[in-house]
Amino acid sequence: MSLFRVTGKGSQFISTRSLNSLFAIVVLSLSGSALQSAEPQSRQGNPPVQLALKPDQDSTKKPREQSENKRPPQVEILQTVEDGGGHGAELHRVSISGTARTFDGTPLKNATIYVGSAARRMPGGFEMLRGQTRTDETGHYELKDIQLLVNRERPNPIPKPAEGRFEIFGTCDGYGFTWHETCYYRPDTRPQGTELGDKNARATENAFYLDEPLIVDLMFDLPALLKGRITDKQGHPLANAKVQLGRVDSQRNPAGWGILSCRFLGNKNQPIKDPVSFSSIHVLPEEFRETHTDAEGFYEFKRLRRNTSYLARIDPGPTFAPWQSTVVTSPAEKANNKRQAVVGYAGELNREFFAPRNVTVQVVQEQTEQPVAGVRVTARSIGPIRRAGIQARSDSRGNAHLQLVPGEYKLITEPQPNQPFYFQSEQFFVKEQHGPVQHTVKLRPAATVILKAVDAQTGQPIPGVRFNYESHDSSDPRPVSTQSVYVDYPKTNTAGEIQAFMAPGQRRFVVAEPLTLAQAEGSRGELIKLPAGEVTTFEFKLSQPQFVDAETFREEVKPNPDSIYPPELQLKWHRQSELLRGSAMRVTAQLTLGRQPGLDTKGLLKDLRALDPYQIPDIDALLKKHGGEIKRGGRTIMTSTGQFHKEERLYEWRNHLHDAQRRLLPDSISFRDGWETLTYDASNNQASVYRRNFLHIHTPNDFTNWPTLRFQRPAPEDRPRPEVKIEQSGRRTIYTTQTDSESQGQKLTYLQRRVFDRDTGFIFESNLEEPKFDVERVSLAFAPQKQENGLLLPRFYMSWQRYRGRLNLVRIFEIEKVELFDQLPPDAFAVAIPPGAVFVDSRHLSPEASRTRPGRPYTTTLRGPVTDFAAYLQRHPRHTPKVEQQVHYGRPAPEIKPVSWMTREGVSAPPDTKGKVVLIEFWGTHCAPCISQLPEVRTAARYYADQPFVLIGMHDSHTSVAELQEFAQKEELDFQLAIDRPSTRKGFFGETIRNFNVRGIPSAAVIDQQGNVAHVGYFSEALKTVDRLLKEKK
Repeated sequence: MSLFRVTGKGSQFISTRSLNSLFAIVVLSLSGSALQSAEPQSRQGNPPVQLALKPDQDSTKKPREQSENKRPPQVEILQTVEDGGGHGAELHRVSISGTARTFDGTPLKNATIYVGSAARRMPGGFEMLRGQTRTDETGHYELKDIQLLVNRERPNPIPKPAEGRFEIFGTCDGYGFTWHETCYYRPDTRPQGTELGDKNARATENAFYLDEPLIVDLMFDLPALLKGRITDKQGHPLANAKVQLGRVDSQRNPAGWGILSCRFLGNKNQPIKDPVSFSSIHVLPEEFRETHTDAEGFYEFKRLRRNTSYLARIDPGPTFAPWQSTVVTSPAEKANNKRQAVVGYAGELNREFFAPRNVTVQVVQEQTEQPVAGVRVTARSIGPIRRAGIQARSDSRGNAHLQLVPGEYKLITEPQPNQPFYFQSEQFFVKEQHGPVQHTVKLRPAATVILKAVDAQTGQPIPGVRFNYESHDSSDPRPVSTQSVYVDYPKTNTAGEIQAFMAPGQRRFVVAEPLTLAQAEGSRGELIKLPAGEVTTFEFKLSQPQFVDAETFREEVKPNPDSIYPPELQLKWHRQSELLRGSAMRVTAQLTLGRQPGLDTKGLLKDLRALDPYQIPDIDALLKKHGGEIKRGGRTIMTSTGQFHKEERLYEWRNHLHDAQRRLLPDSISFRDGWETLTYDASNNQASVYRRNFLHIHTPNDFTNWPTLRFQRPAPEDRPRPEVKIEQSGRRTIYTTQTDSESQGQKLTYLQRRVFDRDTGFIFESNLEEPKFDVERVSLAFAPQKQENGLLLPRFYMSWQRYRGRLNLVRIFEIEKVELFDQLPPDAFAVAIPPGAVFVDSRHLSPEASRTRPGRPYTTTLRGPVTDFAAYLQRHPRHTPKVEQQVHYGRPAPEIKPVSWMTREGVSAPPDTKGKVVLIEFWGTHCAPCISQLPEVRTAARYYADQPFVLIGMHDSHTSVAELQEFAQKEELDFQLAIDRPSTRKGFFGETIRNFNVRGIPSAAVIDQQGNVAHVGYFSEALKTVDRLLKEKK
């Protein structure tokens, strides 16, 4: 039965239950009312509302009294659908009120009432807690002028209403905390019938539409109590152990939001059909969901909600293995899951833990057994993720001290870059016993290799040469490194040499860079044996190959005769571009990125041009003057040489992490070597590798504009030379040109402006405008600084782009520090990864694969820390998918032959799919993401019901007709269902699912009207394919 009934359009919702109902009646009124003060809670009378503001505001900085004209706006756009990549965010001013009562209907005074956002998408740094207040003597509360987050989606094949999801919850002394099920506010007129995306008519009825007031009562019950004691296996108390309920830390991603599971199960006073989840437990005061043990190991919770299941976690510390399970505050006789800890209304939960054992690993030389200091020793767990005590460096006696709980490990030893040893690993076990553990690791000597590059004609050394190597069993080239722990991409020094410590074995060395020398005679060596503990020298005598034009090997370049700029200026710019490309450098800068929609770029450009270009401008004042926003994106550290680029980002709005030595860790790291892109992001603890340049990495090229003569295109003979206007302004020269062009029958006029220093050639401004389409591309550099090697870099750089009047991107670099190196340190390009990171490998997927056939990246979890991501990838071969039936777009689809066809009514005949678009949703009732996606699937079936379209819900093979029918009736699934046959091979959910080469659910496939595969992948993309096919048919 519905919890509410509608008494008329725009009318008040009235509860169908008695006053002791579980849920509340919330009033959402967009009509204006006097704004109450945002001052702190008072002990007397009904206290005022605590306002929740937009992300960059702080309510504590607001004045104690706010007048009517300082109320938040009716609607505030945080992000348009266009700017948000199809997802808009708005703040809508609403008012919420209601009454709090106890389980026997008594009004509850001085209860604290909160409203939290439950939006599906939230802007970065958004505050989920939107407001709070207290109830008066009658139990009434009122939250006025709350800024509620509303999500708006771009027009999709199936339209979705703009919607703000929120939850009302409360606390009160002597009672357990409580909450109301998620509410939905839609700032549109109520539709006549059922909203297309809603499960049924009741969902539409219970949504809150524009100008509809709504009242909801929160109900409080007596509290559930939970206490216990945490000790080790020997009975010693574990002090300061963290105990969490409802919201627990993620073992895989400790810096994230954690894992949520808090569900009210119902009781006789509050009977419910389905458990009621509490997603706003994020912002519930911490004392209700988290505590720590005292010195004797005791802990206690006093105000839990009864008849509730909580995800629970007990963590004695980072060197322990935490315990995680589900705790239920219900009587034991109501429990139906033996894996849950049922504690009743006043329960006790005690746990014992294996204490970590002190493990001393002594690192010695294999031949002399002399201790080796400074070696990094890592115990990488085989199984559970270990967080601390698993890594240390050996001291002067060669001892590395670890703390390990019992289990199996891979023991890894990584020597320092200047030590003549190589990376080693071995299996290691810690038994379930007490007391210290002693273990010895013998470091085997590396093979020392000296590679020389000389000119075959002159015998002179050639600096700047980089090498790859091949092994005896693989021709896959890998970059030579100076040691085996990091991939450092060294080049020959001024003597034409590289020294490297490598694992013994057979190797073939090949010149990799520069490309001209990679094609030279003698650039590919013979397969040679590298003995352990010995020095092997290999000399490459390089000469020009006969089949390559001699011009290719010419180091000097010629100015472009078609350029409007004088030859000497072209050569200055080219020398700077070569210095920039060849320099080994690390640049630290403050980076600001954003769209700045309100920025007046015309006025800003005028003011910037009027400033002294040799000084750093006051950009904050200029942005404020011209309608921009002062938003520092954080610090970026760019390390570059040649084609190798690494960027480390520290975002201002994130809570930063630190390593064991309390050093600040970057929020994200990206590296690109010209062939692959490696990334790590701390926000989701994910490390990824892609083919090619998958994403943009900021480099020094982004704040310099040095034209190069490396690549010259001859100007078309019929192109007229542009008119050039040359002006002098102090030490600067200004070139202005106008070029007329024609595109698609339209005449266009391009205006270009370049300003540079007359002596050094430093470029202060590059500007391109096209008035017809309001195109504007501007880059401005200030305060040039000459580096030790002669390279000129700005200390301030700003650029923006505008198209058709829309400002697309504004970038500001404020250069803080520039470091130049003769040779970058071995760890300069290292991407370190902490334990628990998800590793996503897409190297086996070509960029064109998504257009021709489906493909999934390989995913696993890294159980221990990784010192260098690139070195880890070298030691772990690229994932090779198993050869399965290949599914290609445009080819006949695999046969759909389930074990049973059915609907919610029971077994049925197969659907008629001839000449129709078929959408198959692969899913399962045991799969949480599948269940979450069901509303979209149900909506799609309803939306395309009158078209030549069939939707099939292909359940995996692990269910029965009766079970699926019961579920379908409960969830009102009105589309065609099927149960797949068991797969003939392991690793798949069913035979049809295997034939479509789908390894994970939920997933979707689309078959066109001719019976050919049109898409396999995400459901959202499948809907777009369905919509396109149906429109093409028309």
